[in-house]
Amino acid sequence: MYIQLFIGTLAITSTIVVQVIVMRILAEFYRRHQHWLSTGPEHMRTTIAMILSVLWLVVGITINTWGWAFIFLAIDEFPDIETALYFAISSFTTLGYGDLILSHEWRILGALSAVNGLIVFGLNTAFLLELMIRTWGRRAGM
Repeated sequence: MYIQLFIGTLAITSTIVVQVIVMRILAEFYRRHQHWLSTGPEHMRTTIAMILSVLWLVVGITINTWGWAFIFLAIDEFPDIETALYFAISSFTTLGYGDLILSHEWRILGALSAVNGLIVFGLNTAFLLELMIRTWGRRAGM
């Protein structure tokens, strides 16, 4: 049990670091190019900005799910990368079909992966909400 908690804590910490770096890069991009959002056709620029922001945040999620997949491979829970990645995505998104499960020895790690996904998706949601407030709110005089 303790090894699962240790591995899970390292994985959660790593994924949060990755996602915060991804968000920081995006925030810095908008800080440097804020004039672009405030000039020209409002709807087109803010729509493009939100689409690109979501896609950029998905890059972080992708890196994080691959990290979990490699953990599942390293502990020899799945026979190949496709199966490990499928389980990692299913678990990280809290979808959890149940067609694949971890052994009794590693099942806590699967739950920690789901908790991690909730944290990362929550961070992304908060970030996107703040971005919307700042870009659309500025135009509306908020």
